[in-house]
Amino acid sequence: MRVRTAVSLAGRAIGAGIIGLGTLGILGFALAVLGGLAIGGFVLRAVGLVIDPGAKAFVGSILFGTILTILTWAGGVRKAIRRSRARLRRETEPIDPDGTGRVASSTARLAAQFDLPLPELRRHVATTPIACTTTHEGEPVVIVSDGLLEALPDDELEAVLAHELAHVANGDQRLMTWALVPLIASEEFYEMVDDEGEDVDPRDRPWLALGRLLVGSSTLGVGLFSRGREFAADRAAVTATGDPGALAGALQRLDSATAERPPEDLRNHTRSVDAMSVLPTLDPEHDGGGGLFATHPATERRLERLRRLASD
Repeated sequence: MRVRTAVSLAGRAIGAGIIGLGTLGILGFALAVLGGLAIGGFVLRAVGLVIDPGAKAFVGSILFGTILTILTWAGGVRKAIRRSRARLRRETEPIDPDGTGRVASSTARLAAQFDLPLPELRRHVATTPIACTTTHEGEPVVIVSDGLLEALPDDELEAVLAHELAHVANGDQRLMTWALVPLIASEEFYEMVDDEGEDVDPRDRPWLALGRLLVGSSTLGVGLFSRGREFAADRAAVTATGDPGALAGALQRLDSATAERPPEDLRNHTRSVDAMSVLPTLDPEHDGGGGLFATHPATERRLERLRRLASD
């Protein structure tokens, strides 16, 4: 079973990597056309005011515009990811890692089992049940909400924390950052060419269609990768706690909870929170259900695998 799981995870990672690289390749070509022509044309016109530009100046200006556009875009994507995670962290409060509360004591015990340094622990005041893993300056941060602490008894809370620490142990927060790059880049490209409901210039329709295609393909890649990592984190959590029933109970309880609509500040973090959360609580219709574009497998499939682990 473990060999089969490893092969499945490797296949998912390869498939997601191919989709992501293909998306970035197409996006890079589109940016080269737009940025290369726009910036290159501007440079060429400026040069033409001084000297009579030849073929070399034309090619050089296009290349300059292409490289500048792609580098600027890549930098913007990295900043967008860091900015979103920093903003989420600012909206939380620290949990004393040396305290005696449920989160601190369970996390300390689990971190020792995973052979990990104790991650930074943060609490969000949201009533929406949330348990997610993110990063700050390259270090893992585990965030839980008041809604989660109120919803789960001790054993189920420990199982959820074990799931999040499994993500840390597996390096998923770093891998997911790379997986999200094509998606965020594609979304920014689509927003750039979309006129938000205004009459679309016929000349822009091909770019809009390309933007939708890129967002769809990158969402597919993120989902393919993320669903496999959720299965792996479930298995690692059960190994750490020795109690598949506790994680199953937590998934059922959180899945059936009718949480109120999250506040606007949390909905802004849908991508960064839901992709690394025990369940997609901020956008369950989009990120749950186990479909091709979902970040999480269907809860029933996860429960089925947990039942198999319990019977082994």
